[in-house]
Amino acid sequence: MKVVMYGTKACPDCVEAEEILKEKGIQYLYMEFSDNIGYLKRFLTLRDTNLIFDEVKENHWVGVPCFQFQDGSLSLDIDEVVKRAEEEA
Repeated sequence: MKVVMYGTKACPDCVEAEEILKEKGIQYLYMEFSDNIGYLKRFLTLRDTNLIFDEVKENHWVGVPCFQFQDGSLSLDIDEVVKRAEEEA
């Protein structure tokens, strides 16, 4: 399984999530948007158009780390990513 992770190295939750992905040997593409406006725009499009972010926006949170699976589905939960990776192994 390969997952896309949206986030920023300035976010402690993103740093921790990346460490978990590495420890578990889960393949991922990190769309780190601190220095890449294109990645930020892509993330904001996801955030602005998916119901998974409703609570995030209501609470004025950013919504990262965000994970996108190969089927296009999204998760904000690293534990779900690990579980899906283990199920596919």
